[in-house]
Amino acid sequence: MKKPRSYKINYTELYKRFSRNEISPVYIFSGDQAYLMDEAISELKKITVGASSDFNFSLFYGDSNSAREIIISAKTYPMLSRMRLVVVKNADRLPENEIKSIDSYISSPSPSTCLILIVEEEKDLTLENKKSVLYVDFILDTKEIYQQITLEAKKLGCEITKEASETLISLVGENLQDIHRELEKLALFVGNKNKISAENVERLTEKEQFKDVFQLVNAIAEKNKKKALNALLDLEATKEEPLVILNKISWRFRSIWRAKELIDKNMPQDVIIKQLRTSSKAFYYIRQEARNFSYEDIKRISSILYLGDRMLKTAHIPKNLTLTKLVLELCSLF
Repeated sequence: MKKPRSYKINYTELYKRFSRNEISPVYIFSGDQAYLMDEAISELKKITVGASSDFNFSLFYGDSNSAREIIISAKTYPMLSRMRLVVVKNADRLPENEIKSIDSYISSPSPSTCLILIVEEEKDLTLENKKSVLYVDFILDTKEIYQQITLEAKKLGCEITKEASETLISLVGENLQDIHRELEKLALFVGNKNKISAENVERLTEKEQFKDVFQLVNAIAEKNKKKALNALLDLEATKEEPLVILNKISWRFRSIWRAKELIDKNMPQDVIIKQLRTSSKAFYYIRQEARNFSYEDIKRISSILYLGDRMLKTAHIPKNLTLTKLVLELCSLF
């Protein structure tokens, strides 16, 4: 995992600034840990708008809202609070002329508004007025992921062994949102024993999820809609939310992409497993999947998964229907 770029701070430094009541008028958030972003936004809500979030909090999307809407909200004076909080997800998807309008606002931001612009990990906004902007990277290296798992377990009243953390990552990936969800189940499972072991993780986390996700990904490569839908039903039988299933599929394809890069460089298997932070069992499936998809295939799939994520979060149609349509669309790609 990459370290934050030199002109950015990380989430730990951000919280230190929160503790000193140092609030920037404009933030740009990027990185692959949406869970930490959501935590930071929740903390900013408490600091800036408190109990009056119904009046003073606005959420926009760069691919469906205009710069004009965002700026009007940012310039609106707060009600029953000292500040407003305005969050813009997918800000990098605003058209270039709209970004220029946002840039113009940033040149002289409202002192009573905190504006957060969230961009994809590898993207940035072309801004001339950066003086008022604080860039924050929500990315974690291996050591930080393990530390975060320990902290999350502690919040839930538990301890977790290093082996259990390793097993958890190999089963659900390194997305803290998915990890936190599994830790909540594990905390209930161990009860007053208070220590989560690798055996607990293997017992409680669906052992067949690797196989199920592999079957789904393989069915997509084969353009076998029936097989893909059956694999999807098996995943849904675990009673996971559609968005969680989509996250697992997305993580799988990210792992495939990275595995392909390492395999193409003729890296030894043990080195690849370490780089992927996965288990030998998981790598058995990932290696097979890497043979089934080209880089261009994965790029197209990732675009569809992104749109699916957006639909699951914003559309009003049943989520399982959205996920089913998405899988059928993936099967029709090749």
